Amino acid sequence: MKRLLLFVICFCSLSLGFSQNKSSIQFVIRNVGIGVDGHFNTFNIETDFDNKGDLLNIKGDIKVASIETGMKSRDKHLLKANYFDVENYESITLVSKAINTKSDGVFTLIADLTIKGITKEISITVNRDKINKQYIISSSFEINRRNFDVGGRSIVMSNTVKINVVHYHNL
Repeated sequence: MKRLLLFVICFCSLSLGFSQNKSSIQFVIRNVGIGVDGHFNTFNIETDFDNKGDLLNIKGDIKVASIETGMKSRDKHLLKANYFDVENYESITLVSKAINTKSDGVFTLIADLTIKGITKEISITVNRDKINKQYIISSSFEINRRNFDVGGRSIVMSNTVKINVVHYHNL
Protein backbone atom coordinates (compact mmCIF):
# COMPACT_ATOMS: atom_id res chain seq x y z
CA MET A 1 0.00 0.00 0.00
CA LYS A 2 2.81 2.43 0.90
CA ARG A 3 4.59 1.65 -2.34
CA LEU A 4 1.41 2.25 -4.32
CA LEU A 5 0.89 5.58 -2.55
CA LEU A 6 4.48 6.65 -3.27
CA PHE A 7 4.07 5.62 -6.90
CA VAL A 8 0.87 7.66 -7.22
CA ILE A 9 2.56 10.71 -5.65
CA CYS A 10 5.57 10.39 -7.97
CA PHE A 11 3.33 9.80 -11.01
CA CYS A 12 1.12 12.80 -10.24
CA SER A 13 4.14 15.02 -9.71
CA LEU A 14 5.63 13.91 -13.01
CA SER A 15 2.33 14.28 -14.84
CA LEU A 16 1.81 17.82 -13.65
CA GLY A 17 5.33 18.73 -14.62
CA PHE A 18 5.95 21.19 -11.80
CA SER A 19 8.24 18.93 -9.82
CA GLN A 20 9.70 16.86 -12.61
CA ASN A 21 13.45 16.44 -12.15
CA LYS A 22 13.36 18.30 -8.83
CA SER A 23 14.43 16.41 -5.74
CA SER A 24 12.74 17.32 -2.46
CA ILE A 25 12.96 16.78 1.28
CA GLN A 26 9.68 17.52 3.03
CA PHE A 27 8.47 16.99 6.59
CA VAL A 28 5.32 17.20 8.71
CA ILE A 29 5.05 17.49 12.50
CA ARG A 30 1.90 17.96 14.56
CA ASN A 31 1.85 21.09 16.71
CA VAL A 32 -1.21 21.90 18.81
CA GLY A 33 -2.95 19.10 16.92
CA ILE A 34 -2.33 20.69 13.53
CA GLY A 35 0.07 19.33 10.92
CA VAL A 36 2.86 21.81 10.26
CA ASP A 37 4.64 21.02 7.03
CA GLY A 38 7.87 22.29 5.62
CA HIS A 39 10.83 21.51 3.45
CA PHE A 40 14.51 22.21 3.03
CA ASN A 41 15.61 24.25 0.01
CA THR A 42 19.34 23.47 0.03
CA PHE A 43 20.59 19.89 0.11
CA ASN A 44 22.73 17.42 -1.74
CA ILE A 45 21.91 13.74 -2.27
CA GLU A 46 24.41 11.35 -3.82
CA THR A 47 23.38 7.87 -4.97
CA ASP A 48 25.33 5.01 -6.54
CA PHE A 49 23.88 2.03 -8.40
CA ASP A 50 25.25 -1.17 -9.87
CA ASN A 51 24.66 -2.15 -13.51
CA LYS A 52 21.38 -3.92 -12.56
CA GLY A 53 19.98 -0.78 -10.96
CA ASP A 54 20.42 -1.92 -7.38
CA LEU A 55 21.15 0.87 -4.91
CA LEU A 56 24.71 0.60 -3.57
CA ASN A 57 25.22 3.81 -1.61
CA ILE A 58 23.40 6.94 -0.56
CA LYS A 59 24.61 10.10 1.17
CA GLY A 60 22.69 13.21 1.99
CA ASP A 61 23.57 16.62 3.38
CA ILE A 62 20.91 19.21 4.28
CA LYS A 63 21.71 22.84 5.03
CA VAL A 64 19.57 23.51 8.11
CA ALA A 65 19.35 27.27 7.45
CA SER A 66 17.36 26.49 4.30
CA ILE A 67 14.33 25.30 6.31
CA GLU A 68 11.01 26.73 5.15
CA THR A 69 7.64 26.20 6.84
CA GLY A 70 5.66 29.04 5.29
CA MET A 71 6.16 31.33 8.28
CA LYS A 72 9.44 33.29 8.43
CA SER A 73 9.25 33.92 12.19
CA ARG A 74 8.83 30.17 12.84
CA ASP A 75 11.71 29.37 10.47
CA LYS A 76 13.99 31.75 12.41
CA HIS A 77 12.84 30.23 15.71
CA LEU A 78 13.66 26.72 14.47
CA LEU A 79 17.27 27.79 13.82
CA LYS A 80 17.83 28.67 17.51
CA ALA A 81 19.73 26.50 20.01
CA ASN A 82 16.70 24.70 21.49
CA TYR A 83 15.72 23.44 18.03
CA PHE A 84 18.31 22.96 15.24
CA ASP A 85 21.06 25.21 16.69
CA VAL A 86 22.27 26.27 13.24
CA GLU A 87 25.02 28.39 14.79
CA ASN A 88 26.77 25.19 15.92
CA TYR A 89 25.33 22.61 13.52
CA GLU A 90 24.94 23.79 9.93
CA SER A 91 24.00 20.43 8.41
CA ILE A 92 21.91 17.33 8.83
CA THR A 93 23.60 14.28 7.30
CA LEU A 94 22.62 10.77 6.33
CA VAL A 95 25.24 8.18 5.36
CA SER A 96 24.36 4.63 4.33
CA LYS A 97 26.00 1.76 6.20
CA ALA A 98 24.24 -1.14 4.50
CA ILE A 99 21.62 -1.56 1.79
CA ASN A 100 19.68 -4.80 1.43
CA THR A 101 17.43 -5.64 -1.50
CA LYS A 102 13.89 -6.55 -0.38
CA SER A 103 12.47 -6.97 -3.87
CA ASP A 104 12.95 -5.48 -7.32
CA GLY A 105 13.27 -1.74 -6.74
CA VAL A 106 12.72 -1.90 -2.97
CA PHE A 107 15.60 -1.67 -0.51
CA THR A 108 16.14 -1.56 3.23
CA LEU A 109 18.61 1.18 4.05
CA ILE A 110 20.58 1.10 7.28
CA ALA A 111 22.12 4.55 7.73
CA ASP A 112 23.59 6.95 10.25
CA LEU A 113 21.45 10.06 10.61
CA THR A 114 23.15 13.01 12.32
CA ILE A 115 21.20 15.99 13.63
CA LYS A 116 22.74 18.53 16.05
CA GLY A 117 25.86 16.38 16.35
CA ILE A 118 23.83 13.38 17.55
CA THR A 119 24.14 10.29 15.35
CA LYS A 120 21.53 7.52 15.42
CA GLU A 121 21.29 4.45 13.24
CA ILE A 122 18.00 4.29 11.35
CA SER A 123 16.43 1.68 9.09
CA ILE A 124 14.13 2.86 6.31
CA THR A 125 12.58 1.49 3.16
CA VAL A 126 13.75 3.09 -0.07
CA ASN A 127 11.95 2.65 -3.40
CA ARG A 128 13.60 2.95 -6.80
CA ASP A 129 11.64 3.46 -10.00
CA LYS A 130 13.02 4.07 -13.47
CA ILE A 131 11.37 6.57 -15.77
CA ASN A 132 13.06 7.43 -19.04
CA LYS A 133 16.73 8.02 -18.25
CA GLN A 134 16.31 8.58 -14.52
CA TYR A 135 16.02 6.62 -11.33
CA ILE A 136 13.53 8.08 -8.91
CA ILE A 137 14.47 7.27 -5.33
CA SER A 138 11.74 7.81 -2.74
CA SER A 139 11.28 7.13 0.92
CA SER A 140 8.73 8.05 3.58
CA PHE A 141 9.71 7.44 7.18
CA GLU A 142 9.40 8.81 10.69
CA ILE A 143 11.92 9.88 13.29
CA ASN A 144 11.61 10.93 16.92
CA ARG A 145 12.82 14.54 17.15
CA ARG A 146 13.70 14.05 20.83
CA ASN A 147 16.30 11.42 19.89
CA PHE A 148 18.22 14.34 18.35
CA ASP A 149 17.52 16.93 21.07
CA VAL A 150 15.33 19.03 18.77
CA GLY A 151 12.66 21.07 20.54
CA GLY A 152 12.93 19.62 24.03
CA ARG A 153 9.88 18.43 25.94
CA SER A 154 6.55 19.69 24.73
CA ILE A 155 2.94 18.82 25.46
CA VAL A 156 1.74 20.53 22.28
CA MET A 157 4.35 19.36 19.76
CA SER A 158 4.51 15.75 18.61
CA ASN A 159 7.74 13.81 19.03
CA THR A 160 7.16 12.17 15.65
CA VAL A 161 8.34 13.87 12.48
CA LYS A 162 7.17 12.40 9.17
CA ILE A 163 9.73 12.79 6.40
CA ASN A 164 9.28 12.34 2.66
CA VAL A 165 12.29 12.32 0.32
CA VAL A 166 12.22 12.13 -3.48
CA HIS A 167 15.46 12.19 -5.44
CA TYR A 168 16.08 12.10 -9.18
CA HIS A 169 19.27 10.40 -10.34
CA ASN A 170 20.16 10.88 -14.02
CA LEU A 171 21.55 7.82 -15.78
